[in-house]
Amino acid sequence: MKNNTKKDNNTKKDNNTKKDKALNPRKERDDKSYFAVSRKRRKKNLMIIIPAVIVLLAIMAYAVNIYSEHLVKPSRQFGPLGSEHVHAAFAVKINGQKLNFSQPQYQVRSQYIHVENNDGNTMHRHATGVPVEEFFRSVGMNVTNNCFTLENKTSYCSNGNSNLEFYINGNKTDSIANYVIKDDDRILIVYGNKNQMETEQDLDALRLTEIKK
Repeated sequence: MKNNTKKDNNTKKDNNTKKDKALNPRKERDDKSYFAVSRKRRKKNLMIIIPAVIVLLAIMAYAVNIYSEHLVKPSRQFGPLGSEHVHAAFAVKINGQKLNFSQPQYQVRSQYIHVENNDGNTMHRHATGVPVEEFFRSVGMNVTNNCFTLENKTSYCSNGNSNLEFYINGNKTDSIANYVIKDDDRILIVYGNKNQMETEQDLDALRLTEIKK
């Protein structure tokens, strides 16, 4: 008797399920349609996103490669990158003309010491023990006690009439090449047949130069 009751109940459930399906065929089709559309949409989005990510990674890899090629290897071993971060104002004047280090070819040529952000007045040192000459070497120039050489290999050397002079914070010094800049230093390198008044004007202009940190 109990078994018959269970069978009847199961039969009723099956019949009810069939009736529900028969009564709601549209709902079932809508559900299937919704999930099908969702799957297609997800698949379509993935087909767009995946290539876009691949392209982005390729661009980043290319940019890193170009940036690495742009950098000049240091001439010798210095402290670890990031061991110091120091800023100093500087200027180089050759026969009255100030060199423009804000030009793209001079920007971030060395990770250790450089100019950046389209600025040519602030020298950034990012490691201990990096001298001024390393900056000039990285941009294709050179400085010694008697000569300053441009990237086109033109040299301006002291000859008695025109002289190469160096100033650190307003004080004249015999050499600048091995000097390691300190925070807020002001460095002037000047070549030419100049009088003291002209030099003072250059030093005053350098004192007013903003040091960008």
